[in-house]
Amino acid sequence: MILLIDIGNSRIKWASLQRGKRAASHSASRPLENQWMAFAAEAWGKLRAPKKILVCNVAGATAAEALREWALQHWKIEPRFLTAQETACGVRNAYTVAERLGADRWAGLIAARARWQEPLCIVDAGTAITLDVLDADGVHLGGLILPGIEMMRRSLLERSEGIRLAADAPAGDGISLLARDTRDGVDGGTLYAAVAAIDRIVADTGAALGVTLTGVISGGDATSLLPLLAGPYHHVPELVLDGLAVIAKEKK
Repeated sequence: MILLIDIGNSRIKWASLQRGKRAASHSASRPLENQWMAFAAEAWGKLRAPKKILVCNVAGATAAEALREWALQHWKIEPRFLTAQETACGVRNAYTVAERLGADRWAGLIAARARWQEPLCIVDAGTAITLDVLDADGVHLGGLILPGIEMMRRSLLERSEGIRLAADAPAGDGISLLARDTRDGVDGGTLYAAVAAIDRIVADTGAALGVTLTGVISGGDATSLLPLLAGPYHHVPELVLDGLAVIAKEKK
C-alpha cells in the first residue's frame, strides 16, 4: 500500500493506492502547527505501515517536518515530498527552474495529461487560482496565478473600513448579477472577477495558440465557478491526489 497525501493551504486530503487502484479519499481542515502530531496519529495511526508515502505539500516546512517526524517515529518510513521536474509522466515543464513550479500544479498537470491527450487549461480554484496550459504533446506552456475568491474578499474587507462595516449588516438575497447590499456586492463582485479572468485567459490563450482548450477545474471554489464559466469544464475534485497516484504507479 502507498499512502498519498495532499497538504493544501487550508485542507489536507489523503488516500491509499493498492494494486494500482486508489481508494476513496479522506479530507480534513489542515491542523495548526502545534497539532500535527496529534492529527497524524488520529488520521493514520491505525493504518498498517505503507510501503511508501508520497506527499504534495504547499503548506511549508513546518508541516513537512512534522509529517516526516511522525512517519519516521511510527513507521520508520521517510516520506517522499513531490517537487516538479523537467519531465515526468508525459509532461514537460515550462519553468526555467523546474522545481519552482508548485508541487500541486505539477501533480495537477500530470493527472490531467494522464486522462486527456489534447490541449488543456487546468484551473485550480483554491486559496489562489492557478491556470496552467498543456499542449497536445504534453508540453506545459506556462501558467498564471490569481488571488482566490476568499483572498479577494478578505482584501476588500481588511483594507476598506466602509466596506467592512457595511458588510457586517445582515446579508441580502444572495449572489445575483447586481447586488442590493454590500455583503452580496462583495461576494458577487469577487466571484465574477474570478470568472471573468478565467474566461478571458482561456479565450486569449486559445486564440493565440489557434486551438480550442479543454477545461479541467479543481479546488474548493470550483463548484461556485462552474455554473458561470463560459466554456465546458471537466470537474475533477481531487486532481492532486490523482496526480500523485499516476506518479506513484510510474515509480513502482
